[in-house]
Amino acid sequence: MFIFVILGLLVCTEAQGISAGTVFVLKGEDVLLNVTNADVLQDVFSFTWKFNGKKNVLTFQPGNNPNVFPDYTGRIEFTVNNFSVKLKNLQEADSGVYTARVTKPSGEETEAAKYKIKVQDQASLPLLTVSSVSDNSSSCSFTVTCSSQDSHINSTFTFETRICSQEGGERSEGIPDTFLQVYQSSGSIICNHSNHVSWTNDTIIINDICAKPVDPEEFPVYLVKTCVFSVGLVIMVSAVITVHLMEKLNKNK
Repeated sequence: MFIFVILGLLVCTEAQGISAGTVFVLKGEDVLLNVTNADVLQDVFSFTWKFNGKKNVLTFQPGNNPNVFPDYTGRIEFTVNNFSVKLKNLQEADSGVYTARVTKPSGEETEAAKYKIKVQDQASLPLLTVSSVSDNSSSCSFTVTCSSQDSHINSTFTFETRICSQEGGERSEGIPDTFLQVYQSSGSIICNHSNHVSWTNDTIIINDICAKPVDPEEFPVYLVKTCVFSVGLVIMVSAVITVHLMEKLNKNK
């Protein structure tokens, strides 16, 4: 079964750099941006964190206090000894590329770190509905629709003795980086809506849709129980008849 990889669910996500791909962060959470090129932190004249290559986030000169720019006041932490920053309470507008640059006394500039951040909201609750139910003594087949605000998928399930088959619904993409999946597990049909930072689901119990067929492995036990019950019933009826006949014979005598 396909399992989505969920990132950014910790209180503070530690980003790994743009070389590792996009870093996804849950809206309202924090992200820690480390300086990955530590060699450039020797003989630093000034240090700058920028957003999308133009907007200043923070500037720093060793020996002075860091200068935090207005849009980040109150929601940024800067670590002087390693030049890392923690961005707090991220919103969708904070999605973009963050770059750390070092300026040497000679005026030479070097890139010390670079991150691509994408902030995502909590995945919305999906809806799972059932249609086209076909149920008989040997099998049960039905179609479900798994839907979210932006997308939907259909899947047909067929249950016959111990065999379960599924057509469609393994995975569907609605808006970018948002996914729908429908599958069966532990006696339930599950509609899962997820992105890279969260997931929600809607569930329907299979036995509420169609009758559960007898398990072939349990059939001998089922048969024995039926036989025992039948024999016991015959003995009870025979005993009642015998007592009744004896009482009738006694009265005749």
